[in-house]
Amino acid sequence: MKKRVGLPNKITLSRLALGPLFLIVYLIDWPGAKLGGLIIVVFSEASDLIDGWVARARGETSEIGKLIDPMADATVHLSCFFGLLAYGYAAAWMIAVLVYREIVVAYVRTLAALQGVVIGRRTSGKWKSFSQATVIITILSLDLINFPWLQPYFVQVAHYLVIVVVLYSVFTLIDYIWSNRTILKELRQR
Repeated sequence: MKKRVGLPNKITLSRLALGPLFLIVYLIDWPGAKLGGLIIVVFSEASDLIDGWVARARGETSEIGKLIDPMADATVHLSCFFGLLAYGYAAAWMIAVLVYREIVVAYVRTLAALQGVVIGRRTSGKWKSFSQATVIITILSLDLINFPWLQPYFVQVAHYLVIVVVLYSVFTLIDYIWSNRTILKELRQR
């Protein structure tokens, strides 16, 4: 009998499309681009909260959900950071660090899953996702509001906010590897 994909996983899977949609809306030259991008990000973050709440409320937490939820977060957040890069609100090295972190974590999770071990998200990873979402929404909101007194410093402020996220993301990578060192050692010996 084929197992159905539960509602929480359907919500999570739908978020995978929101990253590319954000880039399309945010980078196309039209008057509503920045507002449209902000709306997509807020919708994505709200659906992230909803899928977790629904999964716990319905008792539908799953191993696949533990794997695809961080993937959906990474897809949306990295798409947003690429958009910020295109506007000059982030530097290429910042985005590279974020991408490298996600690749390493995804690779470790995949290797573990191939061995039948599901590595869930750590608390630091949840805070990383929250900090990324907060910085993205803050930058997009401030850019949309366009305070005259902030305008001369906006790019610098955006860069500093992204640097904070980058530094915390590096910390979460170290925490992830350190906390899973026993599993990684076992995988290496197989």
